[in-house]
Amino acid sequence: MKKVVTVSVSDFGNSLVVTGGGLGDTLFHLPFIRSIQQQSSGQSIVLACKKGREIEQLFSDIDFVRSVLPIARDQDVSGQPDLFRMRKLTRQANIDSAFIFHKSSGIAIAMMMAGVGQRFGYYFKGGTNRFFLNRGTCVPKSVPRPAFMNHAALVMDDAGISYDYNDVRFHQPDHVVDAICKELAVDRSRPIVALGVNASADFKQWGGEKYTVISERLLKNYSCQVLLFGAGDVRDVADEIVTKSSFPERIIDLTDKKVPLNYSHALLQNCEAYIGNDSFGLNLAAMSSLPAIGIFAQGHHFSYCDWIKPVNSDSPDIHRITPDRVWDEFEKLALSLT
Repeated sequence: MKKVVTVSVSDFGNSLVVTGGGLGDTLFHLPFIRSIQQQSSGQSIVLACKKGREIEQLFSDIDFVRSVLPIARDQDVSGQPDLFRMRKLTRQANIDSAFIFHKSSGIAIAMMMAGVGQRFGYYFKGGTNRFFLNRGTCVPKSVPRPAFMNHAALVMDDAGISYDYNDVRFHQPDHVVDAICKELAVDRSRPIVALGVNASADFKQWGGEKYTVISERLLKNYSCQVLLFGAGDVRDVADEIVTKSSFPERIIDLTDKKVPLNYSHALLQNCEAYIGNDSFGLNLAAMSSLPAIGIFAQGHHFSYCDWIKPVNSDSPDIHRITPDRVWDEFEKLALSLT
């Protein structure tokens, strides 16, 4: 989806984007962040996020983000923002325009109190945050999933800024890719397919048994490696895949390693495709322009860009999706994995 740009760079000056949520919310907004960056002074922007430490790590080598403001009281959870801290940090960053992709009145007030001249954002009918936005957009409460992404799109439309969900190309620089491949002794002569075993909730977790089937088919049918993308909370899923594998030496398991987020992203972007649960990893793969097979429980499917190929359960039970269905979707990608 693309829109026509009608606002000049000088209209925005130093720009701040507030996602208000955690890591996943920020990834959803990357098409808008990229476009705002291209219309801002110095071709770089400031991000304000609740889990700022993780975001700062992910963007540490990405030149279109100047800095990250960690606005939550507790950086280990996506909790309430500290509005006084947010006002102070925004003033220090010398922000001219703020794009507030969140319905919070408190965040809008903090932007106004920080002296931000242009405050773009959205509000629902009757919402009090509209009084603190001078470039507010009234949006319907019911929009296609993901709702907050579609609400933000309406703000972008009103601001006259183009965006393209399918052309974000969020990539780490080569030196970061080289560093993680060297650290993990990755065989760069073999292609890699990522299995995103991470999931934010149990009902989104497809499980080790089914991922084992996919992993074995990949390793037996292709001369490739398999990357298990996730953290320590899904170590049991990864352990099952590795233990049952006929080719464990060709499996790269990130769940048993402490890898910085920008490094794990660099390894992911070096893959040929992604197969995984509805999760942060799926969104990261799609924003990295990686063909991604998304596995969804009924009622939780979304596909906001062409990179995500959804496989949906016909019930709330994600386990009703068979490995054959996922494999069929993967083979439609017609990748060269030799």
